[in-house]
Amino acid sequence: MSTVIYLSNQQIHIVEGKRGKAATTINRYISYPAPQGTIINGIIMDPEAFGTFLKEKWTENKLPVKDVSLVVNSTKFVGQNMEIPKMQDEKTLEHIKRGFSNIDRSEERVYGFIRLESSHKKMQRLYAESVSPDYISDYIKFFDGIGIKLKGIYSGEGSMISLVNATAAKTYNTFMLMIADSMTLTTVLYVNKVFTYYNSVRCFHEPGTEDYAQDLTRSASQIKQFMQANQLDSELEVILLAGVEERDLTFYKTIMQEYGVQTKIDIFSDTKAIKGQDGIFAQKYLFATSGLFEKGLGGNYITRYQSKKVEKKDTSNIKYFVILALTLFVMGIVFLLAFLHRRNKQKELEALEDYNNDPAILMQVEEFDTLTVRNNFLVGQYLSIASINENLDTYPWATSKLQKKIFKLAKGYAIVTITSCDANSGTTNMSVMAENPQVINEFITILMNQDIFHSVTYSGYTYTSEKLYQVNVSCVLEEAVGRSGEEDEG
Repeated sequence: MSTVIYLSNQQIHIVEGKRGKAATTINRYISYPAPQGTIINGIIMDPEAFGTFLKEKWTENKLPVKDVSLVVNSTKFVGQNMEIPKMQDEKTLEHIKRGFSNIDRSEERVYGFIRLESSHKKMQRLYAESVSPDYISDYIKFFDGIGIKLKGIYSGEGSMISLVNATAAKTYNTFMLMIADSMTLTTVLYVNKVFTYYNSVRCFHEPGTEDYAQDLTRSASQIKQFMQANQLDSELEVILLAGVEERDLTFYKTIMQEYGVQTKIDIFSDTKAIKGQDGIFAQKYLFATSGLFEKGLGGNYITRYQSKKVEKKDTSNIKYFVILALTLFVMGIVFLLAFLHRRNKQKELEALEDYNNDPAILMQVEEFDTLTVRNNFLVGQYLSIASINENLDTYPWATSKLQKKIFKLAKGYAIVTITSCDANSGTTNMSVMAENPQVINEFITILMNQDIFHSVTYSGYTYTSEKLYQVNVSCVLEEAVGRSGEEDEG
């Protein structure tokens, strides 16, 4: 029997079960909201308060302290799809490390992977991830501190891919799985039985409402746009919903179809691969359940973290003796060179003293001092002019790239029209229209979070003849925005 604990935002889900050859059996589900502010984005913010709470619940439910796995849904894990030649695990990890070189050059990282479906005999498809070793170490120390021995740490994304590989991917070829959590909506896309895309967004509406159904519709539409942009021509067979009430399914279908989603929609429930109390009940704890599915050694970050420590330890003694021998050798050479250098410098000092006391040299020094005073005056004049130019460069500039960035931020939310740009005040005015005022509010929140704007203000809503809500938004640019061009990228 294995125990899996899943952490994400304010939720703690725990499952007890067993992974068999044919199916995963679930014996118990437990769920608690974490104490306020103790977990954010999978990071324990208050170890003392959260540790006391978790230890109390562990004892209360008589949970085992061994054979425990942790699944963390956090942006600290950075992942990407790869296709590389088939090779042993250690060589695969070295190849993955090179594939992350453009992302992870600034810090030490731990790498892991899970293998995906591949029809190529000499190539393998992988979903590879990297994470800071300190992030893994902090979790190991935390659980050791409350008396729980972790046997594995897995990312939420990698674990979910493993679960889908063993369930829905066995039934469907091209499909979308949407997993509703208390605060997030996660979407997984498979094309021709191969994992293709993963996305997670915040959800601000209550389940069972029309606004929540529109959130589902928006995520589904974004996935279809992704497929079109990447020229994925396979037909989407079904949209599977997990984490939602079965009684709300008909309502969601109706709303999504009204907004143009014509794909078949169904509840995720695989009673062949996941056995237990209830398939519908199980899909509400899908991330925790995913920790019971096989990911191989490449997906266990405790294994990868410990391997990295052993590798460093094995090479440390050899490095110590080599460094010691080189140090002694270098010190001997340095002593000899220092002695010879001192003798040469003594001779040079005597020659320099004779030179400095020469009357012709003393006259040249006096002339130099006069020219130095004149040069300092001219430098002061130049710096004054340069200061004026620098002040001019602090004025913001609403470039076309900046405007393109605003249009890009609005994509999927609202229709934006730039109405005016005032260079004197650094103000950019725009008209924002959308079918739903809530969507306009979300877009304005995104603008407020951009570091290129000093302030964002907007007027009241008006309802236009085109049956759209319209609001005028005024954005004051931050100092020097648009001058270097860096703020406009992206």
